Amino acid sequence: MTLLPPPGKGQVLALCMLFIVATLVYFAGFSWFFRGRAEVGGQVEELVEQEHQLRAKLAQKPMLERRLGEIQTFEASNTYFLPEETFDLAAAGLNTKIKDVLSGPAMNPSRCSVISSQNQKLQGEEPYEKVTIQVRLRCDIEYLSSLFYELENTTPLLFVTELNLYQQPVFDAGIALTQLGSLDVRFDLSGYIRKKNVVVQ
Repeated sequence: MTLLPPPGKGQVLALCMLFIVATLVYFAGFSWFFRGRAEVGGQVEELVEQEHQLRAKLAQKPMLERRLGEIQTFEASNTYFLPEETFDLAAAGLNTKIKDVLSGPAMNPSRCSVISSQNQKLQGEEPYEKVTIQVRLRCDIEYLSSLFYELENTTPLLFVTELNLYQQPVFDAGIALTQLGSLDVRFDLSGYIRKKNVVVQ
């Protein structure tokens, strides 16, 4: 007994078998090829997009360099920064500035003088390096406004912060006259150092 298709059905069965075999051959031998091509196509599109972005950035470079040059030219002529290039030199310059103001014509060195000063270097990332000295004075109150005016209204720009005033009483016949006498004045005096030029890459 042989298993043969009914008469007239052999051609249909052969076509079905051929389709099944072709499908198996495709999935076994060619599907990876088409999937690979699809993945490569996606990578190519991504690379093309990255190239467009890089070209756009490169096109902006001349404009950015020109703008940076303008900023550097402005800063080179800007007198708002401390003229010194290092923290220690700038701190020494701030100490000299205070002494120059205290010896000025509007001041009386015997009535307003420096007791102590200490450099304070702050840690942290800032666009410009901050230079601060902590100052302690003994000063009559009438000289304080002139002192702070001279410090904050000249160039380079200086900033007075953390101001604290303590009364230094005067004794008369053993009685403290708190409304008289000099003040113990403590404050921070700060300025900024210009940072070195940045190069556009």
